[in-house]
Amino acid sequence: MKLRFLILLLFGISLLMHFTWKFLVPYCDTTSIYWYFAKDRNWNPKTKILVLGDSQIVSGILPETIAEIESVQLDEVLFLPKPSQQPEGILSDTLSIADKLPNLRKVYVNISPLNTSKNSITDAHKQLYYSFGNFEFHHITEPLLRKAYFSNLADLSWKFVIQMFPYFGLSSNMNRIFYDPIVREDLTRRRFEFDAIQKSMRLKSGAWIWKSISDDPTLMEGDEFPNLNTTILAGKRELSIQLWVQTLKEWEKQKLDVVILRIPFSPQMEMDLVNKNANGVTDSLFDWVERTHFKNRRVVFDFRSVFLKDYGYFADLTHLNQKGRDAFGNLLKKSLLNHTNSSAEGM
Repeated sequence: MKLRFLILLLFGISLLMHFTWKFLVPYCDTTSIYWYFAKDRNWNPKTKILVLGDSQIVSGILPETIAEIESVQLDEVLFLPKPSQQPEGILSDTLSIADKLPNLRKVYVNISPLNTSKNSITDAHKQLYYSFGNFEFHHITEPLLRKAYFSNLADLSWKFVIQMFPYFGLSSNMNRIFYDPIVREDLTRRRFEFDAIQKSMRLKSGAWIWKSISDDPTLMEGDEFPNLNTTILAGKRELSIQLWVQTLKEWEKQKLDVVILRIPFSPQMEMDLVNKNANGVTDSLFDWVERTHFKNRRVVFDFRSVFLKDYGYFADLTHLNQKGRDAFGNLLKKSLLNHTNSSAEGM
């Protein structure tokens, strides 16, 4: 009798959480809100171009730009980046949807020190997956994904606890409201960001200038960032490199062309990366891509140095603003057009 009561009680609590947790999401951090909406992005089975990556692509490229470059309809571009995305998430997305897209021919993706090193974003991605990501069977059967997400039984148990009791997935967001005055002061803005992200999902497939509401956030040349230190990005996360290699091989297996982008960070960030020698791991991966023979095309466009004097093109240290997105879109169109023409001349 007691056991039956306990089971019914837990079942009732689970139902209550599933029906009400969405009302708490507007008070989460920006990245969590984005992941919440990203779960329900629609996609066209006639998709020809797939766009994957992290918040640099979210903020830096419009689906319309990709459609224009590739001469396809807008609904034939599947725009699936997520903030704090890591190579395990990109491999997982590839395995989840590629077989469902028979017309898919090309992938756009960004690679940077933020997704080749072990840093705080790596840990944030894992928690975001536990809280908002869909569990897929290949997260267990694919060895690299299993290592990334479920390196021990406790990790797997935690994922299923959150699936049943979703409030636990919001705990890190909710707890800070009670002890962090900065978070409490930011709650109103978070609600506006919730509305802005929801609108971007409906109208732009999730393309959104990071943390913008109605303004276009802009860095100034004199802005100082006393805590800026990219030393940690110099270290290699071996699992990330293995995941990138596996993902590239998967795209090769599916006979997809790949455009790899190194989207620029702000001048402050790029200069600190140079000073700390933090580009080495990413550069070695780019070198591997360019040295390796693939049946389908792999092209790397490294734009890290193009906006080193253009502070006004950035919303913050790592994201382009609307002015920067427009400029980067034009640059990408020109670079891809020149590459296509030079390739044609060499044939």
